[in-house]
Amino acid sequence: MRLLDILLAVAAAFIIQTVFGRYIPFLNQSVDLFTVVTAAFGLTRGRMPGLVTGSIGGLIQDAFSGGLLGLNGLAKTSVGYLAGLAQQHLIIPGATGRVLFFIAASLTDLLILAVVGYAAEVPTVIGEGLAPLTVCIGNALAGLLLIRMMEKKKLADL
Repeated sequence: MRLLDILLAVAAAFIIQTVFGRYIPFLNQSVDLFTVVTAAFGLTRGRMPGLVTGSIGGLIQDAFSGGLLGLNGLAKTSVGYLAGLAQQHLIIPGATGRVLFFIAASLTDLLILAVVGYAAEVPTVIGEGLAPLTVCIGNALAGLLLIRMMEKKKLADL
């Protein structure tokens, strides 16, 4: 059941990011749904589901972005694992804690993309100007919404 949930979440992120991103221009510029799904699974389900979600989502994102294959896979896998560690060792209560968590996950993703992209001589992996800030804010809002949906699903399953 866990793997099916991961596959459905990654597929939903892919469909929303690619299909709706064509019609809603700010979606691709302001939100990275693969990072959000990865961090949410790491936060709610632990290290291994976060790691698997990040691996699958990152490689799918790499395959369809036309960039360096494995760059997003490495970044998302790291974010998922670190989110699982945070879930295991930290108590993240309420909306404010979750917003800060998703901002930290987004910054971690952007930092890994920037460092590995620089080492691999990939031009401009992250956006310029305020783009990283808008991605952090967009991911935090999308993360709050996703966590609420996951909590409602968990309550409905009981």
